[in-house]
Amino acid sequence: MLTLVLNAGSTSMKFKLYGMGNGEQVLAQGNCQRLGLKNSTVKFVGPYGETRMITTDLGDHLEAMDLTLRLLSEGEGAPLGNVKDLGAIGHRIAMGGPDATKSKLIDEDVISAIEQYAYITPLHSPPQVAAIRACQKLLGGSFPQVAGFDTAFHQTIPKEVYFCPIPYEYYEKYGVRRLGFHGLSHQYIAGRYFQLTHKDTKGSRVVTCHLGGGSSLSAIRDGKSIDNTLGFGTGQGLMCGTRAGTFDHTAIAHLMRVTGKSFDEIEDDLQTRSGFLGVSGVSSDVGDVEQSAHAGNERSQLALDMFTCQIKKYIGAYTFLMGGLDAVLFAGGIGENSEYVRRRVCQGLESIGILLDERLNSEYNHKEGRISQVGSPVDLWVIPTNEELVIARDTFGVVQRLGM
Repeated sequence: MLTLVLNAGSTSMKFKLYGMGNGEQVLAQGNCQRLGLKNSTVKFVGPYGETRMITTDLGDHLEAMDLTLRLLSEGEGAPLGNVKDLGAIGHRIAMGGPDATKSKLIDEDVISAIEQYAYITPLHSPPQVAAIRACQKLLGGSFPQVAGFDTAFHQTIPKEVYFCPIPYEYYEKYGVRRLGFHGLSHQYIAGRYFQLTHKDTKGSRVVTCHLGGGSSLSAIRDGKSIDNTLGFGTGQGLMCGTRAGTFDHTAIAHLMRVTGKSFDEIEDDLQTRSGFLGVSGVSSDVGDVEQSAHAGNERSQLALDMFTCQIKKYIGAYTFLMGGLDAVLFAGGIGENSEYVRRRVCQGLESIGILLDERLNSEYNHKEGRISQVGSPVDLWVIPTNEELVIARDTFGVVQRLGM
């Protein structure tokens, strides 16, 4: 079955076409960027790796989806002979509510739930709904679409971990609890590790590190998530490109008093002007910050030191939470591509069995491979994440079960 996976952002829409049931072959992929702006760019990679770059004006996700379907179905060598050849579409959905425990066929109830809980993921949910609506308009309301939820993998987190130490009524009435995110990525990374090593999930203790513009770590015991560094929303845990991560709430009231800013203004500062950008003053991109640090910028070096220190602390905490550690897995734009960050994270953790091989760490930059020393008690791997494949598999499974 030909399955299209969409990952919609506020001004972008990534897509990847799979031939499911046929070796999970990637037939085409691409990214529409700068939606709603002049000179939108579209990168399209065809079935044989041929690449096209298109500059146009795409006003919204509907126009981006229309162009995507035309690229997939028109012209010589198009992977779809006709749009009608497409079997289903899977969407990455950040948040679908507490009942989103597994991937679901999208109907109006699912869309309503995504919209209802959009206050938790305000940057992610609206464009994801816009992409769903665009597909409905172009392909018809009965065309099968499936939601793959980023929170579903973390439904196994126990109560003592996901409850917050606040008045109990806030949980009962308003559902305030830790949820965890990046679940599609953590699920893939861990599953791929067990596939590569042929190790049994039973009794396993793994820390997955999804490190990118947004970052999180997960503790995975017996193949199931038992903790994630993100919380009710994406404001907890590690510092990110522009987000502060965990930040003392009492400092918010202090900043409101001394700056005269409103809560919303301080919240915006913590979401869009903090993290690597706020500390370094250089960029939200870790590659830029690394270059600046190596050139002697002390604030950039401080940002990197803070980031790697936070990761170390979580690895240590998760080791004790799980009663030991068997593997640490690195993924995401930073985890896959920054040998410097991986090296700094591993330095000083030899006492818990983390022994990095410097040569392998350099050799497997940007690609999949083991980077731990021979005989290291803890496996260290770089595993490029593939959230789209998880969504494609789930989409295929849902449609098959429903006989669509």
